[in-house]
Amino acid sequence: MALDVSSSTLGAAIGLRQAQGQIDFGVKTLNQTAQQQDQAIATLLQGGSEGPSSGGNVTATRGQNLNIVV
Repeated sequence: MALDVSSSTLGAAIGLRQAQGQIDFGVKTLNQTAQQQDQAIATLLQGGSEGPSSGGNVTATRGQNLNIVV
């Protein structure tokens, strides 16, 4: 009986340790994703404030009618 209790306790401890490892991995992945999103947002905001030529191949269309067909 004592062996069953100790092996069950050991098994539970190992299971908790593995679960903690998975949680740590998930948190690390979420943090990396959040950092990438922050960088993307910062890049977009930075690009939008530099003027009309910051978007790459952009032509001025003020006062013109655009017919866009999708």
